[in-house]
Amino acid sequence: LQRHLDYLAVAYIIFTEEPEPEPSAKDNEDIPPKQEIPAEWREMCEFLEREWHGEEGQIDDDRFRLRGVAVVFRHGERSPLYTEDDEAGCEPFREQDREDFKNYKKLMESDDFNYFLNTDIKFANFSKIPSLAHCSAGQMTAEGALQHVKFGKYMREKYLDSNIFSTDSRLNVTVTSSRYNRTFQSAIAFTSAFLFPSKSSASNFTFLCTSRNCACNTRRWRAQFEKVGKTHSAFSHAMDPFQILDVPGEYRCLLGCLSKLLPRHLQLLNETTTRKKVMFDEGSRYVVEKMNLVEAHGVLYHIAETIANLRRFPHTNTIQIFSGHDVTLAPILIVLKVPFIDPPHYASRLVIEFYELVDSPSTKDGIFLRFLYNGKDVTKDVFFCETELNNGLCPGQKLERFVHNEIFLPLNVNSLIEVCS
Repeated sequence: LQRHLDYLAVAYIIFTEEPEPEPSAKDNEDIPPKQEIPAEWREMCEFLEREWHGEEGQIDDDRFRLRGVAVVFRHGERSPLYTEDDEAGCEPFREQDREDFKNYKKLMESDDFNYFLNTDIKFANFSKIPSLAHCSAGQMTAEGALQHVKFGKYMREKYLDSNIFSTDSRLNVTVTSSRYNRTFQSAIAFTSAFLFPSKSSASNFTFLCTSRNCACNTRRWRAQFEKVGKTHSAFSHAMDPFQILDVPGEYRCLLGCLSKLLPRHLQLLNETTTRKKVMFDEGSRYVVEKMNLVEAHGVLYHIAETIANLRRFPHTNTIQIFSGHDVTLAPILIVLKVPFIDPPHYASRLVIEFYELVDSPSTKDGIFLRFLYNGKDVTKDVFFCETELNNGLCPGQKLERFVHNEIFLPLNVNSLIEVCS
């Protein structure tokens, strides 16, 4: 089997603010039982003891053959983007999880795994695993890595016996990560449980896209931004408005904090989600629509290219893995008009399954898609799929047409090159 890992280098601008004071011991006196924590918060924190459930996997219809799967996910739990280092504050809560991480570390250090994982030189200075206990700004925790190990095992159970891994076909695998420790480590953790073995290479394009069609002159934009920043003193205190939503990162979903944070934070999430949708829908008044269309284009472009390749190579199946951020996943969901809570929580996933209609009279019309967000089939919610479903599957041509001809029409341009210019 031919398998190929393609790690991608990505950078984006982050504004930070001073962290709020750490909660005192008194604040942690009343720890709520897990059963009292609302389901949406248990999912948001992605506690390791929480069972994974979902509708991923081959559909029950012999007319369709599963040819591939694309997975776009957010990295695992991390420390806040701006915080003081803590030598022991990020150790896993349960003894079982501490033991699991030690075993995971042994796997990462084994000769077999290092032979399997041959990463690009761009990641030469990246650590494959996070620290067991050390907290550092923006870095993934040990529990964050274990979240993706668990996710990888879940996906393996869903697809191991499917046609994707059939010995009668070749298998082409690409794994793409942004150039951050937390996404690189998440990709490795997921891959260690889902795939074995592999090769690898890397690219340095933006927005999780390795095609030249996805490149913008970001250096020029950055230079202009810095020039403007020097002329306005207020920019020295600029902060990311979404930093306030980093509460799970700030307190790492500690149970003692949840009792005080739950009501206000859930209200904040609902308000933020509603407001962002309004700003996207009213594209002429805000920059949100333009940003999201550009940011979603990279991954969707690769999905469209995969559809074409599945037609071109009928005996080659495919697996695509994109390890990114909440700002990777959210634009795709909002552009597809799939309902979700913004920002997507740690280890959130969008899975796209590729199906082939076995007896299709036309190769062009033979590829279909199924979209699943955090385990729920949302194909009917994808705006270009809703009226032309075939047993719940969306014609691949609909996505190709959207990506190649329609995605930038709201901006009155035809391509990303025109957007960037």
